[in-house]
Amino acid sequence: KPELNLTKTLAGAALLLAVISIVFVFAPRTITPSAFLDQGEPFFSDFTDPNVAMTLEVIEFDEETAAARPFKVTNQNGIWTIPSHHNYAADGEDRLAETAAGVMTINKDDFRSDNVSDHEVLGVIDPLDETAASLLGRGKRVTMRGENDVVLADIIIGSEIEGRDGFHFVRLPDQKRVYAAKVDVDISTKFEDW
Repeated sequence: KPELNLTKTLAGAALLLAVISIVFVFAPRTITPSAFLDQGEPFFSDFTDPNVAMTLEVIEFDEETAAARPFKVTNQNGIWTIPSHHNYAADGEDRLAETAAGVMTINKDDFRSDNVSDHEVLGVIDPLDETAASLLGRGKRVTMRGENDVVLADIIIGSEIEGRDGFHFVRLPDQKRVYAAKVDVDISTKFEDW
């Protein structure tokens, strides 16, 4: 009775397929939380050439005067100047390229928080944020621009992380997510360095 054996074989195959499907559907999976999906990626993946940077602006917050202190170096018509110091002529091309190269290498090393209430303790409150109630916990905002004032990078560098040399808490100004990141760049706002 070959027909009976064929029927039993097909029924067995169908049962086996059903069991495999059930196991596949209900098997445990490793799910990576969305907070960790971009870990290790650069903050500014489109910013790949440090020589296109034409302007560096650094805003620090002075807690004593409760005011933001801007520092800016820019190239105007081929001449490097410091607008924040009465357009003083500067020799900033090499230093700006070094700073740009350092900013380009800042990666999202470790996710730390998505909670705005953590910004003060992590030191990543935007120094330009007039709505923030606290004068404490304000970071250093670093903005780099290219031709036609196109923003290449804009980041807030916060407190240094204890026990991790060169690591700081960082975030983008328009986002609440905070990362730990290696900041291997000297972003000087000293007039004499430029």
